[in-house]
Amino acid sequence: MLDLDMGMSKALKLKVEKLNSKDREKLVKMSIEDKVSFQEIKKLFDLTPGEVEKFLLKELGEQRFRRWKLRQEKRSTMKGRPIVDD
Repeated sequence: MLDLDMGMSKALKLKVEKLNSKDREKLVKMSIEDKVSFQEIKKLFDLTPGEVEKFLLKELGEQRFRRWKLRQEKRSTMKGRPIVDD
């Protein structure tokens, strides 16, 4: 089960708690796919890029998250997926 105590604001905790397991899986898959933009994730889940990162850190664990983050930073300018909060 997801540990919501560390590093998440109350607002983010509430958003994540509302997600069922299928939505959580979908959010993880969308987030790690290079073809999906943060704007699309924002439309579906109402999460900012920063909130997605915090969610992924909890879901993926630190090592997998770091690999994703490195890949994300390398591709962000190529794919138009900058990590900025709107």
